[in-house]
Amino acid sequence: MGNAPCLAMRGVRKCFGATVALDGVDFSVPAGSVRALVGENGAGKSTLMKVLSGAIAPDAGEMRLDGAPFAPTGPLDARRRGVAMIYQELSLADHLSVEDNLFLGIEETRCGVVLRGRARRRAGEALEQLGHAAIPLTARVGRLSAGERQVVEIARAMVTGCRVLVLDEPTSSLGRADTERLFALIRRLRGQGLAIVYISHFIEEVKQVADTFTVLRDGRSVGEGETAAVSAGDIVALMVGRRVDDLYRRARRAGGGPPQREPVLEVRELAGKTCPTDASLVLHRGEVLGLAGLVGAGRTELVRAVFGLDAVRRGEVRVGA
Repeated sequence: MGNAPCLAMRGVRKCFGATVALDGVDFSVPAGSVRALVGENGAGKSTLMKVLSGAIAPDAGEMRLDGAPFAPTGPLDARRRGVAMIYQELSLADHLSVEDNLFLGIEETRCGVVLRGRARRRAGEALEQLGHAAIPLTARVGRLSAGERQVVEIARAMVTGCRVLVLDEPTSSLGRADTERLFALIRRLRGQGLAIVYISHFIEEVKQVADTFTVLRDGRSVGEGETAAVSAGDIVALMVGRRVDDLYRRARRAGGGPPQREPVLEVRELAGKTCPTDASLVLHRGEVLGLAGLVGAGRTELVRAVFGLDAVRRGEVRVGA
């Protein structure tokens, strides 16, 4: 792990009218380390990263990259200088190939002709650096899995000489296997000397993948440290500003309890065009019914079928009084 900060932000302030989004935030990431940036919605995480990536300009404060002043004029300038942001919604062109996506907007040309051979070589080197050389350069991105698409997005950052990689909620659309592969990739990049910022609401992930953490609350940095030295409860307490003894407190609800329980929604052997194939559930008055499953399990398709948004092949949906 590097000792000197690869990236350092000091006293960063940003206001939108009367709203203070960032109020003198300090944030740094050494080379060869993973630093988690956590906080509740509205804490200022996205604004801070938009400042870092050049999407917006700060009102005050300074940034330094490898000791030199860093003030990007825009996201493309930031990427060319070594800072890449991987957003939760990937910015890939599904109809283009892997190779074309890696160099979209930064194509190397000579006399107006794209240097395909050089691009293909650099693309292959980037995927090999990430340990995913098996992804075909000619494959259409829209046909890749969610995990492979994320690898392509990261490889796109690598071909421009990325030194600071920001991952914003990277596991939100991944299943368990793809998440584990992403964590392995993050550890690989850390070993290659990159400074990585990891943004997530999942504290268990932060504990698993990050070396250090910074907590934002109300636009201020309110705590930081080594993830191994604190508990998940300690991090949550910094996020909300108080000790949280009962994180998921159950509220009192009227009704419930047999034999008075009254079904208000019944789904019996519901099957859509492709998904779900055979789903049944019963929701009673006074209940909160959780619907869980990995990406691709059919949760969205089930709800769409229940609401009549998608065609149903067979089954029954009954709504009670």
